[in-house]
Amino acid sequence: MSFLQRLTKDKAGTILFVMSLSVILITLGIIQTLLFETIAFFSDIAEHRGWFSFDWDFSGILSASGFACLLLVVALFLDRESKAVKGTLLSSIPLYVWNPHHGIVKFVFSVAILQLLFNDSFLLGISILFCVIVWRSIGKIQMKRILGGNIEISNLWRNILSLFILITVFDAITMNYSGALGEFFFQNQWTPTGACEDRRSLCETMSFGVNSLLLTTLQVAFGALVIAVPLGVGCAIYLSEYAPPRLAAVVKPTLEILAGIPSVVYGFFAFIYIGPLVVEFGEYAFANGWIDQPPNVLNPINGAIVVGIMILPLIASMSEDALRAVPNELREGSLALGATKIETTMKVMIQASLSGIIASIILALSRAVGETMAVTLAVGTVAVYTSNMFVPAQTMTAYIAQRVGGDLPFGEIGYLTIFAVGLYLFAITLCLNLLGNKVLSAYREAY
Repeated sequence: MSFLQRLTKDKAGTILFVMSLSVILITLGIIQTLLFETIAFFSDIAEHRGWFSFDWDFSGILSASGFACLLLVVALFLDRESKAVKGTLLSSIPLYVWNPHHGIVKFVFSVAILQLLFNDSFLLGISILFCVIVWRSIGKIQMKRILGGNIEISNLWRNILSLFILITVFDAITMNYSGALGEFFFQNQWTPTGACEDRRSLCETMSFGVNSLLLTTLQVAFGALVIAVPLGVGCAIYLSEYAPPRLAAVVKPTLEILAGIPSVVYGFFAFIYIGPLVVEFGEYAFANGWIDQPPNVLNPINGAIVVGIMILPLIASMSEDALRAVPNELREGSLALGATKIETTMKVMIQASLSGIIASIILALSRAVGETMAVTLAVGTVAVYTSNMFVPAQTMTAYIAQRVGGDLPFGEIGYLTIFAVGLYLFAITLCLNLLGNKVLSAYREAY
């Protein structure tokens, strides 16, 4: 029997097949539109400015990017040494260096995450965070080696570190990027409109360095995680481990009400209530010389707070489901061995549900990166990146919303920028989802 005959005979299967096929076709249609319009955008710029060019600058090896490369090389070397079968150089270092008190570990992780928000060099901030992650990975491996446990060899971090080493080296020894690709991916000046005689033409006053939008987007997204992860995971732990069943049945639906509030309402709330509080603190910081410009009611901190509130129910709900999925025998066994409730929660329950918790955080990060209306009303529409998070800026989604709401002639270069930014944003969220799947497969526990 042929495939078409089977579909005709099974009506339910036919309906489900058509529904699945329509979803695939819609997705492919959207990607095709983004891709073709983006190609037209880069082609228009390349006709006037070429595709890609840069200048060598080997003195840049002493810059922040060069230092970031050095940190990543050290992290890669330590990662390779920690997984060596024998003769590792790390065994001569005291164990307390790799596994200090858990309070010190939490403090170092907090500092490594917070410095991403204020570090002028994004690559340097990422390299510091990677070094901390490798440090904790080495600590676990060294403990397993002492206890005689099996050491799993994974090339995931090695590949990630190698990729970022190449990126930091290229950024350190090159400068003056130009051309369609060089300008878009390596410059920070974003002025897609200019004083041109012909609105549809490309003039010299236009610049298309998308990094100003990208870095502001990352500022808001990671700032939101700093707020939402501790509150969300803490709430999930309370609901699954400490709250009485009746109270949990009331608190969880109440918490999930936040997910049903429209994002534009969140943005209005941030502009009216959160913004003035941030400005008040910013004025104090400006008076003490902590920031170089006076604060504005529209700023990335404002957006990070409101987006953190928005993604809080997502992290709390998914983390609570992951904790409840852990077999009760693990909890009871830990308590029977004399562990306290908090020790059982932190060292047994969280470790067993780590894949679900990390997956919820990555999904929340994708949600924060793709948020539109709240950040448009809370962050502003000034496409300038600065480490001062008290002044207006603009995210990638806010730019798309702003341009769509304006007067854009079809085919004009400003019209095509929407698709270029949209495709770039799609690639970022796709990579985050793939990373989430990789983390799930790496940390998944089967019971």
